[in-house]
Amino acid sequence: MHFDALVFAALIYVGLLFVVAWAADRAAARGRTSWSDRPIVYTLSLSVYCTAWTFYGAVGNASRTGLEFATIYLGPTVVLAGSWWGLRRLVRVAKMHRVTSVADLISARFGKSNTLAALITLISLIAATPYLALQLQSISLSFAAFGEGDVLPGPLDLWVAGGLAVFSILFGTRNLAADERHHGVVMAIAVEAVVKLLAFVALGIWVIWGLADGPGDVIARIAERANDPDAAGWVLRPDRWTALIAISAAAVVTLPRMFQVLVIEPADETPLNSAAWAFPAYLMAMSLFVLPIAVIGREMLPTDASPDLYVLHLPLSQGADGLALLVFLGGLSSATSMVIISAIALATMISNHWLVPLYLGWRRSRGDDAANVSLRQPLLISRRIAILAVIAAGAIYQAVGGGQALSAMGTVAFVGVAQLAQRKDAFEAL
Repeated sequence: MHFDALVFAALIYVGLLFVVAWAADRAAARGRTSWSDRPIVYTLSLSVYCTAWTFYGAVGNASRTGLEFATIYLGPTVVLAGSWWGLRRLVRVAKMHRVTSVADLISARFGKSNTLAALITLISLIAATPYLALQLQSISLSFAAFGEGDVLPGPLDLWVAGGLAVFSILFGTRNLAADERHHGVVMAIAVEAVVKLLAFVALGIWVIWGLADGPGDVIARIAERANDPDAAGWVLRPDRWTALIAISAAAVVTLPRMFQVLVIEPADETPLNSAAWAFPAYLMAMSLFVLPIAVIGREMLPTDASPDLYVLHLPLSQGADGLALLVFLGGLSSATSMVIISAIALATMISNHWLVPLYLGWRRSRGDDAANVSLRQPLLISRRIAILAVIAAGAIYQAVGGGQALSAMGTVAFVGVAQLAQRKDAFEAL
């Protein structure tokens, strides 16, 4: 496929997402939220958990460690399956106390301590930066897979980051709402969820019945690979499995983007009735073909091919350009949805707990009455600045510290935000 055609297809797809988000925002402004409040939309919005790490990196991780990739899916499955107990209460409390972020929730247990909220914001930003870089790196690598070079030209990298910033600002800071809900963004993410699921399932079916001779043949190849002396990483290690499941379970609640879609975006806890089983089913569908793609890709592709890009290299190597384009759009959906929601969630935290307190302090130093200061414009401006800063931080990290395996970068981010799932006395010690 010609590179210009790929860029054109990507622009058309992003334009479609703009239209979906714009239409949903206009409908919400008129009080028509029947579509965006549907349980299926809420469930699909949770797929923002499935970023480029899972779309690309899961196959790369499976090629190195076998079934260990499944731990990242098991953690959120356990949390959602038990939503009747923990998550319901969390959503209810968040709505009752008008919580707007994970920093807001944790600080609320300590008398709305802004110092603690600012610290939580810092931890979240530090943890999210490599994760944001992971998404931008995956977009660069997927574009490069269709081109002749291994590195995407710098200007196109900037266009990608800039486009994501514009989308986040347009639909994340268009207006201020007390409940911090973003109907347009949620609808766009739901559309992206469908695209990346269809892309991954289509690729998996093609690999099993197109490149292999059916499920039996694939199972035999997986067993052969597991018994290969070179596959030392495929040995199951209960200690690693336990740790990774626990980390992913904590991260699904403490990741700023997941807290946003899981707790802030729903009107109440009712959509959890469906999400408790539907989202684990979505994760199962996304993970079903990971191992077959990893094994077939290892056998059919050159040894220097990156396992993280098997999902693209396999159809490209067989001349299946249409499937490769669909997979590319699925990967683009995985990366862009994460960057947009993370930027919005982190910008809310940075604005509420860093920039606005500094602004109010500055107004007090001038002798102004802080109680009578209008915060509408300062909030909007500070959130837009914060969105630009967050995406810029990810782009800089990707340019300076990129090149790592996608799964490794994702694990770093998960471990970082898992620190927020501390007991209350751990924060009291601060």
